[in-house]
Amino acid sequence: MKYTNDPEILSLYARLNDLLGLSERGEITATSFLTPRECLYAASFCEARIREGGAFLWGGFPLSDGDTPPERRRMLFLPEYAVGFVSPDALAQDPVAALSAAGLDDLSGCVADSVRILQIKGSGFRKLSHRDYLGSVLGLGLERSVIGDIFVADEFSAYLACKGDLADFLVSNLTNVSADTVRVSLLPVGFVPPVERKRLAIRDTVASERLDCVVAALTNFSREKAQMAVRSGLVDLNYETVEACDTTVEPPCVLSVRGVGKFSVLSFDGETKKGRMRLSAEKYV
Repeated sequence: MKYTNDPEILSLYARLNDLLGLSERGEITATSFLTPRECLYAASFCEARIREGGAFLWGGFPLSDGDTPPERRRMLFLPEYAVGFVSPDALAQDPVAALSAAGLDDLSGCVADSVRILQIKGSGFRKLSHRDYLGSVLGLGLERSVIGDIFVADEFSAYLACKGDLADFLVSNLTNVSADTVRVSLLPVGFVPPVERKRLAIRDTVASERLDCVVAALTNFSREKAQMAVRSGLVDLNYETVEACDTTVEPPCVLSVRGVGKFSVLSFDGETKKGRMRLSAEKYV
């Protein structure tokens, strides 16, 4: 389990421990939607505390091989009696289908009810952004932790993951987004939104795997400006702020530079004839 002094993560560990205790008594339990950073710590907690396959992160969108999972997901704990019946890979991709295939229909139904997907359609007269959708949902008095990822399908519609017990509330009460009238509908369990997550491929070379070198390559900063960004606390590596320029970047990982964007560092693919390392990455767009 990852050690930390962060009071928010320590509080998360306490909640996870409580949920684990309930699951050991035969209940399926779940957190609220976790941030990407919280997901990393929750996964570390589970690796240290429970058997493989006893817990999984679920954002509501079934995955195919190679898909990137949603950023905001719930951690669900299976009852002890169900652990070992379904592979961890199957749980990660589509726990609803995996549990049903294993004959655990009651648990499959609970997972299906834990996260539901809504489609939000505007009138077509106003372009709507991710910020517009999120702001309107939170404007109903909801906390961010009850909402998962929002995928913008086009200029006038989006798909939203939410806690299952809030789906009917949002269908009835989310009627406007950024002064535009919208219609919200509940989609069937297992729906895969036809949304492509756009990434911009980056190919470059770096002198080494040092953080400042990688930041300079990804952002087109000079080495000095990249070092200043790192030392100023503007760079997060796997959702943790890192201020040491000589930190080694180990792919695959997520790197964010405030004011510039977020990147997925995929690999270092060998050396050039001049001894520089080939960097493969993607920028979230």
